[in-house]
Amino acid sequence: MKYLTRFSEWSANDELIFSSDAMEDAKHSFIDTIACILAGQKHNITKKIKKYNKNINQENSIYSNALLYGCQAGILDYDDYEAAGSSHCSAPIISSILALNKKNNFSYKQILEAWTVGYEIIIGIGLSLGYSHYEKGWHAASTLGTIGVAATIGRLLKLNSKQMLKALSIASSSSGGMKIQFGNEMKVVHLGLAAQAGIQAAYLAKENIEANDNFYDELDGFKTLYGTSFSKTLDESTSLRKLGYATLDYPVIKKPWPSCSCTHRIVEASEILYSKINSINDVDKVIIKTPEPFTKVSRFHIPNNEAEARFSPSYCAMITLKNGKIVPADFMDEIFLIDERQKLTNIATILAYEVPSSFKEMSPDFPCSVKVIMKNGSVFEKTIGDVKGGLKRPMSINDLKIKFLECNKNNELFDLLLNSNIDKNSKFIDKFF
Repeated sequence: MKYLTRFSEWSANDELIFSSDAMEDAKHSFIDTIACILAGQKHNITKKIKKYNKNINQENSIYSNALLYGCQAGILDYDDYEAAGSSHCSAPIISSILALNKKNNFSYKQILEAWTVGYEIIIGIGLSLGYSHYEKGWHAASTLGTIGVAATIGRLLKLNSKQMLKALSIASSSSGGMKIQFGNEMKVVHLGLAAQAGIQAAYLAKENIEANDNFYDELDGFKTLYGTSFSKTLDESTSLRKLGYATLDYPVIKKPWPSCSCTHRIVEASEILYSKINSINDVDKVIIKTPEPFTKVSRFHIPNNEAEARFSPSYCAMITLKNGKIVPADFMDEIFLIDERQKLTNIATILAYEVPSSFKEMSPDFPCSVKVIMKNGSVFEKTIGDVKGGLKRPMSINDLKIKFLECNKNNELFDLLLNSNIDKNSKFIDKFF
C-alpha cells in the first residue's frame, strides 16, 4: 500500500506540490462543470431533487446541496470525463466543493487544490482497475467518484495524512453504481450520491473513525471486488507516477456536445459529412462503426426518453447529418419524440467491431466512423480517431467560453471564474447557486 501512504502524505501536506499547469487545468474543469450545473438548474431533475430534499427535511444542507449539484452537473451529459478510469471526474468533486463552500470560507486556491487532489486519486485507482472495471458494468463516476470526493473534502477539512487514508477507506464502503442505470435519471443521481458519500467519509475520518488502511489490495479488498483479472495493484500501476501530475499525464476531456462521450467521434464525423449532403432526404443508409465496448454504454437505437437519446449513436448521427450540429434542445422530450426524427434514426445501422483486452477508451487506435450511402449511389465516409476535447485536440479558452455562455448567459461569472485572484475568497461563487 505504498501508493495509498504516499498519496495520503502528499495530499495532506500544507504546501501541495503539483505540475506548473495543474491550477489552470483545475480552474478550466471548475468553469466547465459550473456551466453544466447552471444549465442543469433549468431541468426537471432540479424540481424532483428539491422536492425530495424538502420531504426529508434536508433543504439547503451540505448533503442536500451535494445531491442537487451532482444531478444538475450530469443531467445534460455535458460534464467532463477522463480516460484512465472512464469516470465523469469533476461532477461529483465540484458538486461537493460547492455544497461545502456555502458554509465555509475557502479561497479559490484551496478549491482548485482540492480538485487536484480528488482528480489525482481517481486517476490512480482508474489506472489500477483499468477499463475492465467500467466494462464489467460499474459506473466509474460513482465508484471512483466517491473516493475522489473523500480526498477532495479531506483536503478542504485539512485532514492529516492518517485521517486522509481513513477517509479513502471509509469512502470505499459507499462506492457503487451500475451502468444498467444509463438511459435513466438514476444515472445522474449516482453523481449526487457520490458527492454525498465522499463528504460523509471525510467528516467521519475527521472524527477519527477507524477503517482498514489497506482496503484496496488486501484479500476481499476493493481491487478484488471491483476489478477483473486485467486489474493491477495500486503500487504496480502507479509506481512510476509523480503525484500532482495527473492532469499532465491524463488530461481531462471536456465535452463539445451534450451527449454520451461514446457518441462524440460519431457526431463530429457526421458534422463533417453534413457539408457533402444536399438534403437528408437524399440519404438511403447510414452505417456507424464503433468499438464493441461502446455499444454497452451508448446502447440505445431508437430512444424512448431524453436520457436514452443522449446514449443513442444513431439518433446523434442522424440529427447531426440533418442539421449540421446537435444541441441541448435536440434531447428534449418534445423534440426527439417527433415521428420524423424517430423514422430518420431508423435509417442508421450500428456495426460494432471487436477490440483486444488492451482497449483504452478514446484511443485513436480504435476509432469511430460514419458512412453515408446516398440514394443516387454516392458514398461518403469519415473516420475520427482523436476525440475533440481530448489530449491532442483540447478545448481552448474560447471554446470553453462559448460552451459556458451556451449553458448560462452570464459573462460576468465566466470572467470572475477565469480571472479572479486564486488567493482571494471564493464567496463570489455562492451568489449564483
